[in-house]
Amino acid sequence: MTLAHVTKTGNISIPKSWRDELGIEPNSDVNIEIKGSEIVIEPLSKPNLKDSFKAIDEEVRRKKIVFTHEEAVRDDLYD
Repeated sequence: MTLAHVTKTGNISIPKSWRDELGIEPNSDVNIEIKGSEIVIEPLSKPNLKDSFKAIDEEVRRKKIVFTHEEAVRDDLYD
């Protein structure tokens, strides 16, 4: 087990050897979620990220959700 430090703003550093092993590059995205009493961080590869957005787009189309770009920006749908 590795001890990590949480900064005042909530940042946590992932050891470089782990980042290298998992292919986590600077400024890349990761998936983070709570499972019970644990925080799980998983690398999110570019193909998986693309698949994630594809699934969201399909759900929006399936539910026939319609919004303008202005609404999306105002409601923070585009972050």
